[in-house]
Amino acid sequence: MADRADYYRWLFFFAGPVEAAVVNRSLGFAVPEDKQIMAGYGNFELVLNTLEDLFSQRDFVAGSRFSAADVYCGSQIGWGLQFGSIESRPAFADYWARVSDRPAYRRANELDDELAGSV
Repeated sequence: MADRADYYRWLFFFAGPVEAAVVNRSLGFAVPEDKQIMAGYGNFELVLNTLEDLFSQRDFVAGSRFSAADVYCGSQIGWGLQFGSIESRPAFADYWARVSDRPAYRRANELDDELAGSV
């Protein structure tokens, strides 16, 4: 049951606070310090620190096993690392390596590459 709670908690965290923090930072918007409690995520650094803490303590979003939450959350980490919207930290790089080293991930990329080549 705890894994299920973590599954939903982190899915919503990535879809809400992480997304908002990354977009706001990309647009050059910083939440004023006296308004951070209203923002739903505080500030960009707090979001990254929260994620770093998560991925420093466990292998995957909902514990020790890969789940669908890692498909979504992992894609945000991978995208952020690739394009610089999420700063590189060892915990993020290690998590992304665990997600992207999966055979299903590699096969999905192969299929994407095949389809892109046929267009």
